[in-house]
Amino acid sequence: MAPKSLCVIVQFALLASGKTVRSALPPLGWNSYNTWSCSPSEDKIKQSAEGLIALGLDKVGYNFVTVDCGWPSRDRNSEGRLQWNATLFPSGGKALGDFIHDLGLGFGLYSGAGYLQCGSTDLPASLGFEELDAESFAEWGGDSVKYDNCYATSNTSMVDSSSAESQSPVRFQHMAAALDAVNRDIEYYVCQWGIGNDVGEWASAIGNTWRISNDIYNAWRSIWRITNQVVPYFRHTTRGAFADMDMLIVGLDVLSVEEERFHFGMWAINKSPLIIGAVLDSEKLSQSSLEIMSNKEVIAINQDSLTKQAQLVHRDTEAEWDIWLGELSDSRQILGLANWKNDSQTIQFDLATLGIASARARDVWAAEHVGVVTGVQNISLAGHQLQLWLLSDIISANPLVSKAYHGATDASVTGSARIVTCATGTCLPVGAKVGDLRGDSSVTFSNISSQTAGRTLLGIDFINYDYAFTTAWEFGDNTRNMTISVNGEKAKRWAFPLSGGNWQESGRLLIEVDGFTRGAGNAVTFAGVGNSYAPDVVGFELLE
Repeated sequence: MAPKSLCVIVQFALLASGKTVRSALPPLGWNSYNTWSCSPSEDKIKQSAEGLIALGLDKVGYNFVTVDCGWPSRDRNSEGRLQWNATLFPSGGKALGDFIHDLGLGFGLYSGAGYLQCGSTDLPASLGFEELDAESFAEWGGDSVKYDNCYATSNTSMVDSSSAESQSPVRFQHMAAALDAVNRDIEYYVCQWGIGNDVGEWASAIGNTWRISNDIYNAWRSIWRITNQVVPYFRHTTRGAFADMDMLIVGLDVLSVEEERFHFGMWAINKSPLIIGAVLDSEKLSQSSLEIMSNKEVIAINQDSLTKQAQLVHRDTEAEWDIWLGELSDSRQILGLANWKNDSQTIQFDLATLGIASARARDVWAAEHVGVVTGVQNISLAGHQLQLWLLSDIISANPLVSKAYHGATDASVTGSARIVTCATGTCLPVGAKVGDLRGDSSVTFSNISSQTAGRTLLGIDFINYDYAFTTAWEFGDNTRNMTISVNGEKAKRWAFPLSGGNWQESGRLLIEVDGFTRGAGNAVTFAGVGNSYAPDVVGFELLE
């Protein structure tokens, strides 16, 4: 079985002015890979395009069909140009594009930034032929090209995530320039698998979207992995630039109905492209999957004109639930209550800790008005449920106040843990961090003042860039675990997601920790779990 393709997408508009352009909102479409792997054909693509229309998906915004890996001939022609496999695509690319255009859809193409295409041993990609291939894409009337990252170093090694070549932006910048030069407006979707440093920074500068991770795997655990990887990309997501969480596995019969809602909703609130991978056949696609992918209210959140990615604002790892919050147009917000637990549970949280005194809430999946909500909420969630509340008429709460910040240089460390001074402008806000923290070591902050006794909200600034690539299809999950205890009470564990684009970019996680006493005599201790490294600790503050 060929490995799943690792993708970069380039989408072409139908105009012809010859400059790179960007779709203002996240793309919605269908891609052949999850259904046909690297074995597409003209008939399969035509049937899928017609299926998209027949299922009414075009009416809710899905507007392009992409041919993934496996379409070209092994050999370029005498001019060095890519050729379509005449057996699989007897009419050729231009005719297929015309067919798709006649349906009112965009035509998606595929190539790669390496020597060969992913999933093959002999099908050419575009390295060294960028200008010629960009011209061909335009001549075929392409409206999108998925541009992959396999065979970056040679024509014998398909996936090499650690080499300088595979991590470098140069090959993707080269294709961006080539697409700029053709006589067709082009949207460029960069997907270099999220490897190396600062991918969000350089990819958002040249691309309409960029893939953030190794491929999605057909299992629930992939949702947890990719969700933890998308967290820091809110810094780069904006109008015309979107973090791509990979194709949807809704409709592949690998998730429960509740899990499919969770998956689709999490992708939607994070402004990921929504790219269907399921077979577009009413006799094979379940009605529940079709309804999930056609949900107009969830799609509207994804397509909101403000284009703000939601942020992870609260996590309780041991209880297995998260809270996500994102800004929407018209002064609205989307609140996501995520139950990662297999079983149902009731979660409790205070809207005031999210900066909300009161709001009018609508349950998006239930399509029901909840009414005005305020204060402490007790919400029952099914196993693997993501409840989405659309909040409007929001009245802000008084902001929580921090009396002091406790940075890495204020701490005492034991074991392998060490205090590291960072480069200017990094490891914010203090320019230092505690690293090499494992289960045999700890970092303690003493004489911490608290105005309240018992449970207190902490804002913890941390650094984790231990992204899962080689372990992505197993149990790699992009988190580092750390325990926190107060005044010697029982330690509690938290899973910290990725914080940024390198080992100097910090992120913040809000958590509630018990054990504080009123006054200035508190001690807060952080430690790793077992032999694994914890995230680096920059510092924290009590929010009261």
